Formats: sequence, C-alpha cells, structure tokens
Amino acid sequence: MHIEVTSTQDPGRAAWLAEFFDRWYVARLAGESHDRADPAAWQPAELRAEFEHGPEDEVLHWLVALEDADDGDGAGSGGRGLGSAEVRMPVLDNTHVAAVTIAVAPEARRRGVGTRLLAAAADLAAASGRTVLRTETERPVEAPEDTWPGSIALQRWGFVPGLVEARRQLALPVPPDALDALEASARPHAAGYRWWAFAGPVPEPDVVAMAGLMARMSTDAPQGDLTVEPEVWDPARVRAAEAMRTAQGRRTWTAVAADATGTLVGYTMLVQSAHEPERLLQWDTLVVAEHRGHRLGMLLKVAALRAAVADAPEARRVSTWNATTNGPMIAVNEALGFLLDELCEEGEVGVEDVRSRLAVGPEGLRR
Repeated sequence: MHIEVTSTQDPGRAAWLAEFFDRWYVARLAGESHDRADPAAWQPAELRAEFEHGPEDEVLHWLVALEDADDGDGAGSGGRGLGSAEVRMPVLDNTHVAAVTIAVAPEARRRGVGTRLLAAAADLAAASGRTVLRTETERPVEAPEDTWPGSIALQRWGFVPGLVEARRQLALPVPPDALDALEASARPHAAGYRWWAFAGPVPEPDVVAMAGLMARMSTDAPQGDLTVEPEVWDPARVRAAEAMRTAQGRRTWTAVAADATGTLVGYTMLVQSAHEPERLLQWDTLVVAEHRGHRLGMLLKVAALRAAVADAPEARRVSTWNATTNGPMIAVNEALGFLLDELCEEGEVGVEDVRSRLAVGPEGLRR
C-alpha cells in the first residue's frame, strides 16, 4: 500500500485528478456509504469542481491509499483505491485547525489503511503549522457507538469528543396547510419583524449585513467543546462562496428576517445540487441571540421551504443537522416534521499527540 497526495496549491493537481480522482472517490463513497441507508454524500462533480475551482478560504489536500502489486490485485499506481482522506486547512481564520475526513472501503478495513492515511494527514497538518486535528463520524441512530467502526477509530486514535450533531430528514412535499398552521402560530410572536425569501445570490444592498450574520454562525451556534475561533466574513467571502456553489452546480434559497429598523437579524439557507436534485440541504440557520424568542426560526424555515419547493418540485426530502444541545432549533425541526435518523460525532486531538501515538502507540497503531 502506498499513498498519493495532491492539494489545491499543487501545480500538478490536474494530472493527479486525471489519474487518481475516480479511485479516490470510489473509496470515499464506499467507506461513507457502508451500513448507512442515506449517507448524503457529496457528488463527484461537486467535489471535483470545488477542488479545480479552489476555495479562497481553505487549502484542500486529497490523499488516496492504493494497493501495491504485493498487496493483492493491484500494481503500482494502477492499484485499486483502498481508502481516501481529505484535509481542509482554513486560511482566513481558525488557522490552528486541520479538518480531516477519512474513509476506508469496507473490504480494506482492519489492514491499517485508515491509520496510514491519518498519519499522512497529521504530517501535512504539522508541516502547515496546524496544532489541532478535527474529524467526525456519522452513524445511524440504531447503530451502537461501541461497535460502529468510525466511533471505534476515533477513540482508538485519541480524538476527544467535542460535539454531537443529530441529522433529521423531512419528507417532501409538506402539506401546505401544515406550513400555514405553523406560520399562523408563530406570526403573533414576531410583531415588529418582517421576513422574506429570495433565490440565488444575496442582493447587493444586504451583502454586508449577510456577511455579519454568517460570522455570527461561528459564535452564536453551539460548538460544544471544539476549539473554534470566530470566523471572518466580509462581502468578498460571501461572493466567493456563491461563485463556488455555482461552479459546483448548486443553487440556493435564503430567507432573512429584519427588525423594525430594517437590520437583518436572522437567516436560513436551503441548497440543491444539480447532481442530486431530489435532496435539499438545510445549511445555516441563525437568529442572533438578542432577537431570539420571537419564533423567527420557524418563520424563516417556512419561508425558505416554500420558496425552494416552488422552484424545485422534484425535491423529495430535506436533510438538516443540529447540535444535540440546540433544543430550540430541534423543536422547530420536529414541528416541521423532521425525523431523526443519524448522529454525527465530532472530535479533536493535538497534531503532535496523534503523531506520537501513531508512531509509538500500541500494536496496530504503528506506521
């Protein structure tokens, strides 16, 4: 087994993609999908477009573990993909973090593939001056944590639990009278506020305010015990994110709320991929702390959902994630009809801690 690596800063990344992308993605999808009914995986065209476009706020590293000739049926760089890893390194904020995603094909597990990929990812993080590795594993709610491969791996590698998010899904279409009733119940609590939805980019008059709301997502939303610094957002970053979504074939519907002075105080966003049109992804939902208690979260979600479903009648479900400690937002989602199906466990470990552990740890953790 050997590992091939590239990054969005690698002059040879186009050649790497031509030779290794398909095997990288097949291994990633196999690992992410195993024993999960609906993994909500990124589609290959989305991932490739992001890598080729190059995000302005992160450096991405991709790693693929390949089978050698003496490992089985492979031969050199032509061997099959056993596992994949992605390392995201923010460059505008949280520059202490390297976020790692590792997936190992089921038939290649218990062969040290994940450990080799983690060791290589940790080396990249150390070389970039990162001090914290962050990763996550997603498992069905009925799967016991003590037998789920991803949960076992995180514990074995020394990751300290930091945040648990619950995934819920909403079947579409939602009966219009159900949305009408939810809006009617919430509206009296929101006197003095107004809210509306729009498709596509943020209108220019609101882009500064939207940048401020997006920055507050990193401070107002629950982060558990993760070491998260406030994110830095400005209009340029908002527009760069919009351009990236366009390159990936994604479109958005956003609902915003304003107070009596016209100041934006909350928003929510739904995203649809041209490569998976039957699913809507519920991205950020935020009502700034000083304006909570007015049912704006419900009113925003109803407005965005109506707009998205009107434009995308082919959508059949909405997937959303919330910290398990975020009771108010979970209550909103459950009132809308979202049903719990998975848990996402996030953890962190010091880069040097994990490098030492992998180098000299117990049997099975040696490089």
